[in-house]
Amino acid sequence: MYDREALRTLLATRTLKRGDFLLVSGKRSRIYFNMKATMMTPEGAAQCARGLLSVLGDLDADYVAGLEMGAVPLLGGIAALSWEVGRPIGAVFVRKAAKAHGTSLMVEGLDDAGGETLQGKHVVLIDDVATSGGSILKAADQIEAAGGIMKDAIVILDREQGADANLKERGITLHALFTATDLGVTEEDKKPLD
Repeated sequence: MYDREALRTLLATRTLKRGDFLLVSGKRSRIYFNMKATMMTPEGAAQCARGLLSVLGDLDADYVAGLEMGAVPLLGGIAALSWEVGRPIGAVFVRKAAKAHGTSLMVEGLDDAGGETLQGKHVVLIDDVATSGGSILKAADQIEAAGGIMKDAIVILDREQGADANLKERGITLHALFTATDLGVTEEDKKPLD
């Protein structure tokens, strides 16, 4: 069973870091969320999967998908838990670049030899943290190219720094288990350092 307060406590104590950090966007920040410190613990992995699955229950997803690396542990957890609760949801991940060997696919996890595709399938995008939504949009580009239909994205944490609006422009609704504010981050904390 999903215990929101237990996950909030893990995120507040293990994930939220204060200092001077360079973000993927190139901006400097007073705060950083090291989600792996929560996602890779037994309790954190279970609570993240349960929380994400609780939101997925209302979204009628055929698949979940996300960009490597942040989304991969979450996708595996969701797929496993969805099987256990009797509502299987497939999982695929999007590579940042195609491998130079093997199948050279950008979207991994489908049985392409067996004819499995995302064509016409409802795919919910998953990520650990959303700042501007850039990682989610990169995954969306590849999922769309593979024929998937995307209306929703779910993250463990929304930093509340533009992702919601950027995804909305693309027709994607952002759902978050937590916001930075939920973890005690102030408006001053959210301002970039540069």
